[in-house]
Amino acid sequence: MSLDTALKNFADAFAAGSKHLGALEYHAYQPIVEPIPLGPVLQEYFGRLGMTDPVVGGRLLLMLITLDELEACQHGWRWIRDKHGSVTENPVWNKHWIVIAYRNGDAIVVDSSTAGGVVTGHIGSYNVKIADDLASFFQVMSEAMTVEAITFNYDVLDDELNPIPEFLDAVSAIALRVLGPDGEAGFMEFFFG
Repeated sequence: MSLDTALKNFADAFAAGSKHLGALEYHAYQPIVEPIPLGPVLQEYFGRLGMTDPVVGGRLLLMLITLDELEACQHGWRWIRDKHGSVTENPVWNKHWIVIAYRNGDAIVVDSSTAGGVVTGHIGSYNVKIADDLASFFQVMSEAMTVEAITFNYDVLDDELNPIPEFLDAVSAIALRVLGPDGEAGFMEFFFG
């Protein structure tokens, strides 16, 4: 699937959900001014989505970073403070890893040096591969968001606030079909622990 199609599907799922906040809309590609080097995949991503503080709601909570916030949101990941308080490059962070979203302080990262934009989830200092490309990640998100909203009407937690097995099974099946076994495991670990 192309990134263009996946982003359109994601924008449609965002617009259809009642728990999402902010604004996110798909449009024809518009050139962007890069605040940091992004590579072709992220240029297309930011060039096709108009965003104003978008937050995916529900159990798939994800705060997307807008182009205006992008450089500042790399602090704490790519750029850190040394013991003297000066900002410096993190020696263990690859300069091609771009944080594009947050979930409870954890990050969704795209490797801008790869052809499709490999997606990983960074949980503190631990990271897990989620998708071989950004298109697959957003396709899983759009399908999972639709299932949460339409099939379950956002009623996906039990009395102890744990995701119900039927919802987990539905999302797992989507992730397995789109991402394969490794991606499914990474997606489920990042979003459901």
